Amino acid sequence: MKEGWERKKLGRVCEVIAGQSPEGKYYNSDGNGMPFYQGKKDFGEKYIGIPSTWTTQVTKIARKGDILMSVRAPVGPVNFVDDEVCIGRGLACIRSKEDMNRDFLFYQLLFLQPEIAGREGAVFASINKSEIEALPIAVTTIPEQQRIVAILHEAFEGIATAKANAEKNLKNARQLFESHLNFVFSQRGEGWVEKSLGDETILKMIDGDRGVNYPKASDFQDDGDCLFLNTKNVRPDGFIFDSKMFITSKKDNQLRKGKLQRQDIVLTTRGTIGNIGLYSHDIPFDNIRINSGMLIFRSNQTVLFPAFLFELLRSEIVKDQIRKQTTGAAQPQLPIKTLINFTIPFHENIEEQKTLVEKIHTFEPLIQRLESIYQKKIEALDALKKSILHQAFSGKL
Repeated sequence: MKEGWERKKLGRVCEVIAGQSPEGKYYNSDGNGMPFYQGKKDFGEKYIGIPSTWTTQVTKIARKGDILMSVRAPVGPVNFVDDEVCIGRGLACIRSKEDMNRDFLFYQLLFLQPEIAGREGAVFASINKSEIEALPIAVTTIPEQQRIVAILHEAFEGIATAKANAEKNLKNARQLFESHLNFVFSQRGEGWVEKSLGDETILKMIDGDRGVNYPKASDFQDDGDCLFLNTKNVRPDGFIFDSKMFITSKKDNQLRKGKLQRQDIVLTTRGTIGNIGLYSHDIPFDNIRINSGMLIFRSNQTVLFPAFLFELLRSEIVKDQIRKQTTGAAQPQLPIKTLINFTIPFHENIEEQKTLVEKIHTFEPLIQRLESIYQKKIEALDALKKSILHQAFSGKL
């Protein structure tokens, strides 16, 4: 370690206060009283009215300028306190002492976050007060801490600006494609009709088997005869197979519904709603089943070209209907009984549908290249931030 630096346990240079949740009867929703931060990554708040009889032994208070750390999944995210707040069991307050600059401490906790997040509890990832106090912290003189903080402030401010611009450009690229997609479907004229998704002359909607044979966690394996889709596989613009789970042919044969055929479309209908995938011939799995939060759209290919239906389902025409009809605040859902009332426009001529799909597919690769550029820039900026933190706390700045 650099001369003049040493490692100490965090508990020697900071005070750590473990959160404690107040009794539920003191919560209120009118915005009066002391803010209560309950934890998790966004440090979401609600308000409580604190009785004067309570003491700091009962209600844990964080002061303005203290650092809050999420101690239950996710573990490790940190944030500053803007005002005096009550903290719940999902948080810990870290208060730096005189020989530790709070911003120097904050940046160091950002640097340590991957290590902190790697801890596992018996049920879920967590870190307790004694483990926080035992974290190894690099300590140097206050003037040196201030010098490093000034460098990090300037560097991170520049990175934040560059990342915000890249994220804006990424969003603009996506909006440009969506605008083009909506333009294609808005140019209607002779030969266009509008029908409901419940019209079985144009398509059928098929749900999965949710009966007694539905796979349990123990039925899934890393390889097997039949790919069983999970939510990570179905994204806004198609399938992604970075994460895969399989069931055996025996389990596959026990299930009655939910088996894909080529050219079927999958739509997510629970939790994250509206993600879609087209099971085209280039998908490298011959046996695929949907999970209970998905539906299959099987088009009548003499009337509705599957790729055209795919484009319709990711257009604003359908997205707007999804936003208006989704139910369930805690677990959003879009059941078949709702979907059958959705309407879609299409040209009665299949060849015209194919021509429109070609127009979309000609434009989309250009947008995807732009998105790839901006996404790589965002990833590079994140990597740069990590690199600067590593240099800072290995004494190389």
